[in-house]
Amino acid sequence: MFNNSGLSMEQAPPIKVVLRFFLTGSVFGIIAGIMLFFSNDINNIYSAQTLIITHTLTLGVMASFMFGALFQMLPVLAGVHIKAPVKLSIRINYALIFGTLFLLLAFYNGAVINYIFAMALLGFALFATSYIMVRQLLKIKHSASSKGMLLSLLTLSLVAIFGIIMLLERLGIPIWLNYLHLKEIHFSFGVFGWIAMLIISVSFQVIEMFYVTPPYPKIYAKYMPLALFLLLLLNILSAFFAPKLMHFIQTAAVLAVAVHAVLTLMRLKQKKRAVTDATILFWALAMVSYLIFTATCIANLFITVPPLLTASFFALFALGTVFAMVYKIVPFLVWFHLNAQGYFDAPMMHEIASAKYARINLYLFSSLLILVIFTSFSKFFCQLVSIILIISFFMLFYMMYRGWHKYLYVLKNGKKFEFNMPNL
Repeated sequence: MFNNSGLSMEQAPPIKVVLRFFLTGSVFGIIAGIMLFFSNDINNIYSAQTLIITHTLTLGVMASFMFGALFQMLPVLAGVHIKAPVKLSIRINYALIFGTLFLLLAFYNGAVINYIFAMALLGFALFATSYIMVRQLLKIKHSASSKGMLLSLLTLSLVAIFGIIMLLERLGIPIWLNYLHLKEIHFSFGVFGWIAMLIISVSFQVIEMFYVTPPYPKIYAKYMPLALFLLLLLNILSAFFAPKLMHFIQTAAVLAVAVHAVLTLMRLKQKKRAVTDATILFWALAMVSYLIFTATCIANLFITVPPLLTASFFALFALGTVFAMVYKIVPFLVWFHLNAQGYFDAPMMHEIASAKYARINLYLFSSLLILVIFTSFSKFFCQLVSIILIISFFMLFYMMYRGWHKYLYVLKNGKKFEFNMPNL
């Protein structure tokens, strides 16, 4: 499968590079669930609680998982060489963790020192990641997937810039820009330029590779990320010169990603493998969630849709993709790295994440598709959603911890292949 997919597993980073970010993301997912359980003002999109939970999910969860995925996939999918990945990943991971924590504290108590530490640490984590990876991506011949990753990393830099500008405003430093327009730009680039575009770019490669599906249309794959990126740039211009157009441009971005969701569901339906595992259904759940998110955005043109409802379905889209990727990547990496080092007793993928275990997590997570509908009307359902999130992320964490434990056990106790060469 991997030899025929244009992959270069020889350049894959050590497994601890990827697991470090993935485990961090799972812990922040559990923290987000706990925060949601005790929240009493989540329906107010301007409240500190909503701001804290939102950035726990976007920075603590999504950025951690996406950085881990990039460290793994850029060398493998695009042939990018990242120097000293272990040292670099440690620095970025710690900066992301503590930067996120300082930002959450700043939102909670408004302390200037917390804002300063947050800007410094998150600035390093986000800009360093973008700079190092973009610099290497500019050196290679691009596929549709790598080109989309390049654009998503560029948008990550813009998300960070807009975020820092807004933090400066919170510190009382005048920015001479409309704060609400800036907030919309920050949101659009984060949601559609960073998260959605990276998911789209990764899916160009992994959907066909993992599930043996027909490829995405070539013209679409070639120009979709660029078209989305140009829409977001147009959104910036409209903020300065034609603010009334911002809503229409954002709607166009919503619909553009919806096209990808439909095409992905069509590819999954046309898969050539008879077996339907939990990861396929996680992908399908993610795409359906995005289509519901799209429907709420369109409905909001005519009626008032609770913002929490719209945000919840986008969160399910993003998190569903994370679960789909992690349940596929981590068991494979444990097997691959041990096998590559010559251990013949390397655990098989199903020994790390059994089909039954993954499906239980899938059923729990898929229940959110219904439950989030009621979160805007009842705190009970909000707390039920939070409990399921906590359990789901704990199960994901335990699967990865178990895989890492098995990896270390085989390293210490496993037997390697022995090649006895005859004397010549």
